[in-house]
Amino acid sequence: MPEADAGGVKTIFQLIEERKDETQLPPARAIESEVIVVGGKQAGKTSLINTFMNKVDAPKPTTALDYKYARYSPKDGQSAIVANIWELAGDTQLAQLLDVVLVPQRLARSQVVIVVDLSKPGEVLKTVKYWTEAIRARVEVCTGRPAPVDDSAEVRPVGIPVSIVASKWDVFEEKSQASTEYLQIMAKTLRYFAHANGTALLYTSDKDKVLLGVLRRLISHHAFDREEVTAFQPEYTKGVVVPAGRDNLTSIGSPPGLEGATSRQRLSDAWTRTFEELFPPPEQKGDQPNRKKHVVDSDAYAEEAVDSMRAQKLKELSQRAARLKAEQAAAASGAAAAAAQAAGAR
Repeated sequence: MPEADAGGVKTIFQLIEERKDETQLPPARAIESEVIVVGGKQAGKTSLINTFMNKVDAPKPTTALDYKYARYSPKDGQSAIVANIWELAGDTQLAQLLDVVLVPQRLARSQVVIVVDLSKPGEVLKTVKYWTEAIRARVEVCTGRPAPVDDSAEVRPVGIPVSIVASKWDVFEEKSQASTEYLQIMAKTLRYFAHANGTALLYTSDKDKVLLGVLRRLISHHAFDREEVTAFQPEYTKGVVVPAGRDNLTSIGSPPGLEGATSRQRLSDAWTRTFEELFPPPEQKGDQPNRKKHVVDSDAYAEEAVDSMRAQKLKELSQRAARLKAEQAAAASGAAAAAAQAAGAR
C-alpha cells in the first residue's frame, strides 16, 4: 500500500498557534479525516501511530494531547486525503479531551482506536469498557440523538468506527505459558465486547509484520477510504483479527455457567465476572490486600502556578473546536456566495 507521508509532530498547544501556517499543516482544500487514539498508559499508543505512518522514531512521552498527520494521494488524480491523528496521553485522567477532538462537524470522518496492553491483562477489560462507553456518550452529544437502550439487542454500535487494538500479544502469549484457559478467556471476552459494541478487534505485536500490516489497513480503511480488512482469524492461540460485523455469539460461545439465550446485560456481567476471576483488576489482587489507590485530591494539593497553567491549556484546547467550526462556516459561506454570483452572471 502507498505510504502515508509523516507530518511534523506537534502538541495540541503548538498546533493552536500554528493552525494558520500552511507550511506546517496540510492544505485546507484537502479532504480530512480524524484518527483518535486512546487507551491505557504506556500501552503502545505512540508506537501504533508510528507503525501506521511507517515511522521508526523512538516513542516519546505524550503531553496531554499530541498531534500528527498523514497524507494519502490516490493515483487516480483525486484530491489528497489528510488524516489528522490525535493521541490522548495517559489512561482516563484526560478523557475530557475527547470532547476537543471528537466534534460534530467532523464526526462523519472520525474513527477511534482503543489500545489495550495485553502484558497487563488485569487492566484490559476495564479500559475497553470505559472507552467504549465514553466514545458512545460523546457521539450521542455530537449527534443530539441518545441511542435507545435495548437489552435484547445483540449488538449496540458505538456510532462511529472503533477498533480495539490489543498490543504486546507476544508478551501475553509468553506469560500465559500456553495456558489454554488464559488465552481462550482473554480472546473470547474481547471478542464478545467488540461484537456487542460493533467494533473491530485486532491483536498486535512489534515482532509480527503480518499483524502490523493488518493494523495499517484497518486504520487506512476509514482514514483514507482504502479497501477494508477481509481477514478473519478468531483462533485464540494466534493473533486475533476480527473486523467489525464479522463475529457472532454462536462463534464466540457462552461464558462458563451461562448457556442458552440470555440478555445483553447478563452476558456482559457473566463475561466480566469470568474475566476478572482469571485476571483480577489491579485494585482487587488478592496478594495486595492493603494496597491503596493513588488518588490525589487536586483541590487539597493545589499549587497556584500549576492550576493556572492547566486551566489556561484546557481553555486553549476548548477554543480549537470553536475555531475549526468558525473556519468551516466561513468556507461554506464563501462557497455559497461564489455559487450565487456565478448564477447571477448567467
